[in-house]
Amino acid sequence: MFGKNFLSKGIKIIDDLDDTLYTKGNPNELLQVIINIVNNAKDILVETNIDKKYIIIKTYKQNDKIIITIQDNAGGIPDEIISRVFEAYFTTKHKSQGTGLGLYMSYQIIVNKFKGNLEVVNEKFTYEDKEYYGAKFIISLNIS
Repeated sequence: MFGKNFLSKGIKIIDDLDDTLYTKGNPNELLQVIINIVNNAKDILVETNIDKKYIIIKTYKQNDKIIITIQDNAGGIPDEIISRVFEAYFTTKHKSQGTGLGLYMSYQIIVNKFKGNLEVVNEKFTYEDKEYYGAKFIISLNIS
């Protein structure tokens, strides 16, 4: 789905998806949340000066929840703003590039429509024997 647009910017999308998991809710709304988070990761990766740029998307079952994680290696979200990324109108982008509503709306969709949770952490991870650091968005949904 993200294909050439990301590859042309030097970004590799790695997925590890369990396609046996199902939840109740509008699949288009869930897809919009995922697209928004992935596009934000793309934007920050394009700004970074790193050789290998990754976005890793995983889905798995944990207890009675479906977990979707979207992680990048762009260096993480600064500590002083990470707690604000889901606030309405909060943006780090220039006014011509963003309104600060994307992550806010994503949070509202997951919490209010899916009765799930959306959070973000900065985390180290290893890929192909190399350590990276970046933001990790975690979506928790009920299994239907």
